[in-house]
Amino acid sequence: MKRLSLLVLPILVLVAFAVTGALWRQDDLSPQREKAAQAAPQAEFGGPFALTDQYGMPRTNTDFRGKYMLVYFGYTYCPDVCPTTLAVEAEALDKLGSRAGRIVPIFISVDPKRDTPDKLKSYLESFDAKPPSARPNFVGLTGSDEEIAQAAKAYRVYYRAHIDGGLENGADYSIDHSSEVYLMSPEGKFVAYYSAGILPDEMAADLMLNTRSPP
Repeated sequence: MKRLSLLVLPILVLVAFAVTGALWRQDDLSPQREKAAQAAPQAEFGGPFALTDQYGMPRTNTDFRGKYMLVYFGYTYCPDVCPTTLAVEAEALDKLGSRAGRIVPIFISVDPKRDTPDKLKSYLESFDAKPPSARPNFVGLTGSDEEIAQAAKAYRVYYRAHIDGGLENGADYSIDHSSEVYLMSPEGKFVAYYSAGILPDEMAADLMLNTRSPP
């Protein structure tokens, strides 16, 4: 037994040194990890755009200064996600009452070849209140491929068309795209985003919180 104890003792000492060293190393790295986390850049959404609205008028991001923007990228031929998201926005804004007057819902097309200003106008009319209520009407925006790409890049929006027969053949096609709705401040700064599947009550509650006047 005495010989066994003599063999075990050095092993226990080595284990103790190993554990102590590991803990020291962890403590030594903690400030570095904290510093790295603080230095990691946060994703920013939003930026300048120059597009055309559903009435054929040129619009830029600066036209909406002083108002909150609720920005969503989609297309009028979208079978489900886009109309569902716009309907949720419309209902959420209705729930805000007069507060909705501070928010402009903006729909930016990722399908400029088919989404002409007239097409956007007829499409968005179905989401506006009749008769007009306290909430603002939707603003639809389209433009050239390059203009849409620039706006999408600013908001970190992904989109990709699935075209089989080619546009020149008039073939139908679908477009994969991001489905987040971005809330931008009256100064054009990112405030929050809402993912697909959010309920109108949830969006309304968050909009009420995020558009509250500062003390």
